[in-house]
Amino acid sequence: MNDRSDLDIQADVIAELTWDHRFAPAEVGVEVDQGIVTLRGTISSFAKLRVAGRIAHSVSGVKAVANELEVEPAGDRPRGDGDIARAVRWSLEWDADVPDDRVQCHVRNGFVVLRGTVEHEYQRVAAVEAVSRLLGVRGVQDEISVERRWRPDADVGQDVHRGLAARLPTGDLTVRCRDGVVTLSGRVTDAADRLAAEEVAWQTRGVRHVTDRIAVHGKPRAPA
Repeated sequence: MNDRSDLDIQADVIAELTWDHRFAPAEVGVEVDQGIVTLRGTISSFAKLRVAGRIAHSVSGVKAVANELEVEPAGDRPRGDGDIARAVRWSLEWDADVPDDRVQCHVRNGFVVLRGTVEHEYQRVAAVEAVSRLLGVRGVQDEISVERRWRPDADVGQDVHRGLAARLPTGDLTVRCRDGVVTLSGRVTDAADRLAAEEVAWQTRGVRHVTDRIAVHGKPRAPA
């Protein structure tokens, strides 16, 4: 049972956000009530909104995250939907992990909807990540489906384990796989390692979902 106080959780979330150079001091407001974190404020990109949510989720003791951040793209003149749509197509075409001929996009008021069908989960993730980083994008709705090609759970689990061993050789992690759903548990030293473990699992062939039960064991890093 986790008995961390709301004040401790709030301090850790703020410390992790402060450590990340993408965020200005006090750019993201953090409130905590009974382990539930609420993020508020205005930020310059949808990519930062996603990162802030991930950072909050990674802190020990957090039960849920309400991400109420609003995206207001930087610049004197907002990008039009036509410009954003062209940038989305360019980004999908130039990302080696994305089968761009299988992903369609629709843009309205800076919000992008992605549709289509891909063969692997990592391709879906790559498409969303590529679009999320674009200037002017205020949000991304992911409607891409994955054609899951069946693999034995034992093979999937072994591949995830090998990937984790190569990328996080000092981690203390356990991998379980059932019907393509990978569950990660154990401990890592910081939020970056937790995100890296998730990425390894998502990119493994045959994985259709990842359940992250990894605990971050260690103090937040001090600001640079």
